[in-house]
Amino acid sequence: MSEYLQTMFDKFELRVRKGYYYTEDGLWASLEGARVRIGVSDYLQRIGGDVAFIEPAKHGSIIKRQKEIGVLETVKAAFSLPSPISGQVEEINPMILEKPELINSDPYGEGWLVILKPINLETDLKTLMRSEDYFQLMLKKLETEHGKLGSR
Repeated sequence: MSEYLQTMFDKFELRVRKGYYYTEDGLWASLEGARVRIGVSDYLQRIGGDVAFIEPAKHGSIIKRQKEIGVLETVKAAFSLPSPISGQVEEINPMILEKPELINSDPYGEGWLVILKPINLETDLKTLMRSEDYFQLMLKKLETEHGKLGSR
């Protein structure tokens, strides 16, 4: 059984990692014991374009839910990344600073952004979508915003 929900968009396969939590903005959160790993969904990195630069929040920063956890620059645009949860930045992925393209090539693996020590996890999780719900939102966005949808 696959660890992803997936569909085709143009010639690309878009995946949503099962068991993660998602924001409508396309960020994911993965619970890892007392910490939460955060990254960009496959859909967001694909629609945003090739990542040229990432500026994550500083180590030790306190980030509130929906406040900027980083800025992502792609060949198309630069945009703010709102945090899925509130917490303190405990770790920044050093690999994406040197190779930001990992966000495009492996958004659920080596392309993660930061790890937070959550402040209000139970409340924050209630505001996030489960993978199945985010997958349905992604399919709807593909149809309405891009007019294309492949097979599942």
